[in-house]
Amino acid sequence: MTERGRILACCAALAVACSDPPRDVCDGVVASALTAPDRKLVGAASAYPADGMVRGRDDELAHGQAIRREVAWAAAVRALAPVPFAIDPGAAAPAELPRWQTWYGADDLRRLFDRLFRNLSPDEMRARASFTDLALDEALAWNPTAVDELASWPPDRWLAYLDAIDDAAEIAGVGGIDRVQYSPGAARHLLASYAPIVGCEGAPAPPPIADAPSAGPRRVVRETMTLTACAERGFGPYFVGDGETLMARLEGTGSLRVRSGAAPTADSFDCGGDRCSASGPAAIWIAVTAEDGGAATLTIDYQEADPAWAPCLSSPFPLDAAVVKADWRRAELGITVPVFDTSATGLTAALAGVQEWQPATVADPAPEAIYTLALPTGSRYRLAGLHLMTKELDHWLWLTMWWSPQPDSDFGADRPPSVVALGGPWRNYKMCVVTAFREGDADPRGGATATSLAEALAAAHRGAGGPSWCSNPMIELGHGNAASSCIGCHQHGGVAVTSEDILADDVRFPDNGRAQVRNNFLDDYSWAVTAGDRLGRMFADQVEYWTPPPP
Repeated sequence: MTERGRILACCAALAVACSDPPRDVCDGVVASALTAPDRKLVGAASAYPADGMVRGRDDELAHGQAIRREVAWAAAVRALAPVPFAIDPGAAAPAELPRWQTWYGADDLRRLFDRLFRNLSPDEMRARASFTDLALDEALAWNPTAVDELASWPPDRWLAYLDAIDDAAEIAGVGGIDRVQYSPGAARHLLASYAPIVGCEGAPAPPPIADAPSAGPRRVVRETMTLTACAERGFGPYFVGDGETLMARLEGTGSLRVRSGAAPTADSFDCGGDRCSASGPAAIWIAVTAEDGGAATLTIDYQEADPAWAPCLSSPFPLDAAVVKADWRRAELGITVPVFDTSATGLTAALAGVQEWQPATVADPAPEAIYTLALPTGSRYRLAGLHLMTKELDHWLWLTMWWSPQPDSDFGADRPPSVVALGGPWRNYKMCVVTAFREGDADPRGGATATSLAEALAAAHRGAGGPSWCSNPMIELGHGNAASSCIGCHQHGGVAVTSEDILADDVRFPDNGRAQVRNNFLDDYSWAVTAGDRLGRMFADQVEYWTPPPP
């Protein structure tokens, strides 16, 4: 165990502050949270900078594989971009993490929910009162300082903890190896939705098909800022569809201005105060201006014409919601990384028979070729695969990446310079993407100019109108999973059904679960509430424990 590991060893006993230490399993896949002291180093999670215009291209994305991949690579860059630590430990490496690794894990959500719920009055607890925006702001600002309230972390221990972080692998290890992490927009929405989440916990699932959509507004962004005198801060553009309205509200100093049209300078008008709205169809920009300067908080909501149904949440997830699922493999003890053939030949074989991914060989890549980190215990891990789902589309943008020793062929052949410019190992990951249940591109080769990519896309293409495909060979394991799709599986988020059930029952879940069989998305495509992190159970346990009996 390293010095940093000894410093952190007693954390396991602190239920609110830290998670259990990582446990190895036979294939080297583990999970270990970013702890309270790590959170102080990293600071508040970095918001996902969503592209507000993507949802205006939904139909274009559904019908064009090339533009779909272009948009997905751009989203990957936004999630992978380096973010500096709040506190630099002074190691011999830049103190930064890829944006997604700063996001919140179950440990953060447990700590945040405990603070939020216990700050309610007894009557509010019994009524399961919603957390106010101000309460959520306060809790998220407090979270990086939570370790300061622990008697077990005096200043000398904190300084020793900083001194024990020496190199790039240990810097990366500060981010932990949580299996699932939530952007600030996603985490905030889950916390704000605790009451309907708890109400759905253990309740019978509503029917898969619902006639009436929910009517609540969908959050776009809530951001607190400090403006200097005469400064202006811009937001957008956001796509507002026909029959939809964008509503902006400003608290604190300043005033709002809305711009709509094809460019930021078109059709500009002032709101004349702290509230304004704009109707679609249009691209909308928001500007906050302040003559004297000061603090301000901007909140933007959509009122959608046909919002997605999410009966077990307060509303659908906001625009800046994003979730990652990471696949970590031990980088020592003889544990290697499987290598999969995702060429046209390899895909044809994987999609035949039992439709199961089988590794072609194994590799032992060096840290410069694969994202690698060291945990406080000294154990080293490599990132084999990464799912990313973003709410930039109403039915989410689904992309997934996997490591390959031949990264520039097939699903890596169109990697843009922006990914290469990230440096390090990120040019060694391939990517596939879906945005709809059915493939709308009539061209099996997707217009790809790289032959290897065109042939690979054609191998997975089932014809226009057939089921869309995107499967990560590092993550989608077992019979039938090579022919699966993220969107198809996640439509059942919140329902008491397993991925094995979905893949095994072609009557209830056709096309290996890829076909759309519901429009009633209980948790807005999220499995985190009822499976995986089981956030619903965690919220319910806290509510039951802390709620006082009636007077």
